Amino acid sequence: MTLPIKYRPKTLDDFIGNETAIKSLASVLDREEGVPSSFFFTGLPGGGKTTLARIIKEQLDVSDMDFYEYNTANTRGIDTIRKIAENVSYAPMSGGKKLYLLDEAHMVTGPALEALLKLLEEPPEHAHFVLCTSEPSTIKPNTLKAIRRRCHEIELKALIRGQLMRLLKGICKKEGKEPNLSVIKKIAKSCWGSAGQALSMLDSVIDMDDEEEAEQAIENLVSSEASIAEICKTLIDPKFGAANKWDKIRKLIPKLSGEPESIRYAINGYLNKVLLSRGGVPKKLAAVVACFTDSFMYTGKAGVTLGCFYACLENSKDDVPY
Repeated sequence: MTLPIKYRPKTLDDFIGNETAIKSLASVLDREEGVPSSFFFTGLPGGGKTTLARIIKEQLDVSDMDFYEYNTANTRGIDTIRKIAENVSYAPMSGGKKLYLLDEAHMVTGPALEALLKLLEEPPEHAHFVLCTSEPSTIKPNTLKAIRRRCHEIELKALIRGQLMRLLKGICKKEGKEPNLSVIKKIAKSCWGSAGQALSMLDSVIDMDDEEEAEQAIENLVSSEASIAEICKTLIDPKFGAANKWDKIRKLIPKLSGEPESIRYAINGYLNKVLLSRGGVPKKLAAVVACFTDSFMYTGKAGVTLGCFYACLENSKDDVPY
């Protein structure tokens, strides 16, 4: 069993970080009456959103038969919401509650989200919903406001380095391993504040005795910040043609390491800073960002390559620069 699965928090007391948000969630779940029917969890990948949904399942005493989990990256259309609407009206098969988890909720199509809003407005008393997303800003503003109005919202923020180091040291000890401070520091620095990512990195090196090899393995797991920065600078530079951009970027892509979703997240983070630093939202720059809004969970490295290729076409001297 991998470390992220083995040490996934089972209760709110086990949860690391975000103390205020967790206390808020605990207080509403402990109510005799008036437990929210819908929850909206946001935050970076690996931050614990799905874990909280599973904890809610246990606290509400929802049976496995009455727990419905949808990854909306591949079940995102109106038909899925219609099936949920039909199913939700039936009584639970075991116990008194049903729970519907919609992961990557930002991937749900516009019409499907509109239909989902009706379900969230007045669901049956036995039904609860959890919507999770790492990218709430990609949901249309009016729809996002409507979701927030209907749900108890929890934003899970990145863990600070000290919290991550305590977590990693504790797990090393539980595994009977002597914590290597140098390796742990490197993981805490490289995981974007994500406990899930930190545990995945630790899982890859925990049995390695050579400190230098372990650090190099971590380096290989992490997307090179320098390469990502260079890719982003090239993508948003309007002075070069699409062919010249692609010729440069295709040589940088093989240097990227780590999970495709981590690479996409890093690219989006860089481009987000560029957008926020400018007075308006240049049309062509927005089009570049749009090439990296869809999840690479299923397309993998090919998704990274195609996203970069299409972004090269969006902002080049072949068109009128913004």
